[in-house]
Amino acid sequence: MARARFNYDPRRDLVQAERHARPPLATPAPALCQHIVFHGAQSDLAYERRACLNICEQLELLPSSELNDQIKAEGAGLTLKWERHTEFSSYTFIAHGIEDRETFVPWGHRDLGWEGVPGKVLVELLIGLETYTDPVWSSLERFSWSGERPLCASLVMSGTTEVESDLLTNDEGITRYLVKTSSTEPSRLGRLVQRLLEIETYGALCLYAWKDVKEIGPLMGEAEGKLSDIIARLARKSGEPDEMILNDLTELSSFHEATTARSHFRLNASLAYHEIVVRRLSELREERVEGCQRLANFIQRRMNPAARTYRAILTRQEETALRISRATQLLRGRIEVAIGKQNQALLASMNERAEAQYKLQKTVEGLSVVAISYYALGIIAYLAAAFVAQLSGVAPGIGVKEIVGFAVPLVLIAVWVSVRKLRD
Repeated sequence: MARARFNYDPRRDLVQAERHARPPLATPAPALCQHIVFHGAQSDLAYERRACLNICEQLELLPSSELNDQIKAEGAGLTLKWERHTEFSSYTFIAHGIEDRETFVPWGHRDLGWEGVPGKVLVELLIGLETYTDPVWSSLERFSWSGERPLCASLVMSGTTEVESDLLTNDEGITRYLVKTSSTEPSRLGRLVQRLLEIETYGALCLYAWKDVKEIGPLMGEAEGKLSDIIARLARKSGEPDEMILNDLTELSSFHEATTARSHFRLNASLAYHEIVVRRLSELREERVEGCQRLANFIQRRMNPAARTYRAILTRQEETALRISRATQLLRGRIEVAIGKQNQALLASMNERAEAQYKLQKTVEGLSVVAISYYALGIIAYLAAAFVAQLSGVAPGIGVKEIVGFAVPLVLIAVWVSVRKLRD
């Protein structure tokens, strides 16, 4: 049927492909699965793909499906699945019909060019899958436990399958699981194997941050101690300069941010891995085997406290950051109050200087009026002398002094008005 002529979103096919990405491999019993996880690879994706294709070539496997971050290759009785994740890449081998089981060498211990794979091995897991009627792996030394019974054992898949493991690494550096089943459904067994792989992988990644937590804990205690000391100094009225406290607070804030940046991603990623492991363990729907621990009990015995510690560290980091912010705001408020008082004192001083300048200006204006009037009256005195000399016979009672005396108020008023107009 032809598609309707819609304008499809360019990411539609990508979303559909991602929905069906990384499906579990159908695994009929008996089979052997090896899972290797390389952690910390920072190389180019194309380089990792070339390394995987090189391994496929040496094992004579033909890639049947290739996506950007995963490769599935198949050959005679062997399937290889490579996946690239955010922090790690994984190689999963599933083989059927292995005849030389006694002398079989796992693929991770063969010379397949593993030195070209970036990263360091974090998980190396070997799962032997057999039926109750044909225990092909139970009799081998590789899947023998140190005691009479394994450390952990559970019934899964509605009681049709038993999963055993001691969750330890043997002399070869491999963690082993033995799966005994009466089921003939490869898809269900494939999902079970996929859950075991994810439980082991993400469980290791969850606990990977524990070393960082042990290093960060003392640093957090140091930061909290410094912050308490700074807050106590803020509360005391010892006359210590606020600039010195602000410098110490800024240095503490930088130290705390560096510590948080170092651990924030790692702790949040570990909590996400913990959630995945808890979910996968619940999906197993384990039933107890008499005399053995369930996988969930043993795995979560140490993983759950670690997750709670991660959350506690993240909470402490957030609370310390808030306390630093509040202390900074408090100090900033105190500095602003001090600056406000300084500005108020400065304004008062400026007002006093302005008032003094105004008084001085008034005094200068008065003196200027007197001085100008004095010189003006001197000029008038000369004019009055000349005028009196001409009118000595006409008005014998009027002299120079009389004329100047009458002119004084007029001159003063005229000069004062003129000075005011000039000032305005």
